[in-house]
Amino acid sequence: MIMTRARWVLLILTFAVLVSVGLLWWITTEDDRQLDRHIRQALEGYEQVFASEGAGATPTPLRRDGNGPVLGAPSVEKVTVHQDGQTLTAEFIGAQTTGPCGADYTARAVESAHAALIVVDEDLRKRGSSWDCPDVGYRRQVIVRLSRPLGERVVLEALRGMPAPVDFLR
Repeated sequence: MIMTRARWVLLILTFAVLVSVGLLWWITTEDDRQLDRHIRQALEGYEQVFASEGAGATPTPLRRDGNGPVLGAPSVEKVTVHQDGQTLTAEFIGAQTTGPCGADYTARAVESAHAALIVVDEDLRKRGSSWDCPDVGYRRQVIVRLSRPLGERVVLEALRGMPAPVDFLR
């Protein structure tokens, strides 16, 4: 079967569109891949230090890669563990709650045998441009649920991979 010139053009255009979509996907998901690598490094770093130092382990802070802000994730300053041992309230400094400079936040936990790393994600769809918004921080909170009780595990904040202060509700 001989392909006509129109079919060749259509085939080439289809290929070009598929390559463009794949490239666009690759570019737009780079931050997610960086965050995944960062989280893996933080948990692996803590597990290695824990193996040699035990429960009082203090990991070396993660270094920035030099490409702008570190993952855009707010740093968790304090964590409160609820009575069930699985629900955590993480406190951090973020954007205001309302208005054109407001932002919504969600949190998730990435867990290992000896640590639970809290990742705070900002919903950027609501946020104004950085030129329009003041760099004033607001105390914010998010709630995250662990897959199992925290127990003796340490809570790590995602920005530097360091332990966060923890309070327990009684």
